[in-house]
Amino acid sequence: MANQSLNQIDHMNELHEFVQNDGHDLPDWMNHKRASAFEEYRNVCSKLSKTATWKNTKLDLMLHEFLEKEFRGQSASLNDIDLEPGLDDSIKIYFHAGMFFCNEDMPTYIKILNHQYSEENRSIFDQDNRSDRQSIPYLLNNIVSRDALLIDTAVNQHVERLVHIIHVSSKLINVAPRVKINLAKNSSIKLVEEQHQSIDSIINHCVDINCSEGSSLQYYKINHPQNDSHQINNLNLNQDGNTDVTLFNLDLGADSASSLNHFKLNGENSNISCSTLFMPSDDRSSHHNVVIDHLSDKSSSSVNFRGVINDQAFGSFFGKVRVAKERRGTSAFMQNKNLLLSDNSKISTVPILEIYNDDTECSHSATSGSLDKEKLFYLKTRGINEHDAKEFLIKSFIDELTSHIKSKRMRNYVNELILRNHEA
Repeated sequence: MANQSLNQIDHMNELHEFVQNDGHDLPDWMNHKRASAFEEYRNVCSKLSKTATWKNTKLDLMLHEFLEKEFRGQSASLNDIDLEPGLDDSIKIYFHAGMFFCNEDMPTYIKILNHQYSEENRSIFDQDNRSDRQSIPYLLNNIVSRDALLIDTAVNQHVERLVHIIHVSSKLINVAPRVKINLAKNSSIKLVEEQHQSIDSIINHCVDINCSEGSSLQYYKINHPQNDSHQINNLNLNQDGNTDVTLFNLDLGADSASSLNHFKLNGENSNISCSTLFMPSDDRSSHHNVVIDHLSDKSSSSVNFRGVINDQAFGSFFGKVRVAKERRGTSAFMQNKNLLLSDNSKISTVPILEIYNDDTECSHSATSGSLDKEKLFYLKTRGINEHDAKEFLIKSFIDELTSHIKSKRMRNYVNELILRNHEA
């Protein structure tokens, strides 16, 4: 216990020294936000790092390595990197060495904080309305982050071009991208964030989304396999009335990968559909934690997570849907299905419903297992060899989820990435 306490003290002292010395080129308001985040982190880290949220992850190892990585890496400039190819005819925004860049004139609804470091945007680093389970990564993000991407649509604006945020491959770096998306009344937009492969890095990514009355969002997140890296993805979503949000996540795993999602349905007729396909292999992991609060009448949610776990990989799913006693006419569906492809692969799944009234329609289910032997036998009797029969069953399991991706363009892109990863 003495060694643990000493390590904790060393960790806090080193982090405090970083906060004091790193921000000399940042405006005073950002340094103040960093200092405030450190003080809160010091108060909550010991308690919150031991909670169930983190039990399947390598959070302690990540915190131990936190200050061992570079915080800026090589020079942060588009001239210093090979631009990753993006989806055709999309607005491409790149994140590299802690900074955001765009290689074209940005539309008015997109802003990059480091261009101005405007104090009017200081609320992007506020800790208000955060759950305890998200506190550690959000506070660490505040301490490290040097930049943020802000997307603000106008009233009645429907953005036709896809926005493609590309996180460039990195090595031996500690980065904290921050994205804030505000959809104005009756507006709509489609975005995809793609995290390319990093090596021996720490990626602590925070996204805040606010959807005003009548708005619509399609948001896609793609995480390529990360080598010897820690990756935490945090998503905090607030929806007003008559909003429609579709989220899809493809996660191919990391040495330690955690996804924390908190969705709050604040207005009547708010609707969210959240789907995730996680496919860790080798000795990677992929852990997913989602909480949905139905805070209004006539709100609906659909959660569908599927895991394909291979080799010595480890995956987990924790899902909780909460419907308060006074909320009426709600609908909630939650499903987690997992396919274990080897004897050494592991999965943990915990779906929970907290329903406190009868005027609701809710269901949840969770299944885990290997390939269906009867289906495999049937395919083999039809002249299909065992390898091809297994490939067919795996693809069918995946297609049941990806076939529901709203955008045909994104559906094809995701399926291409899955195939490419499988062949590799």
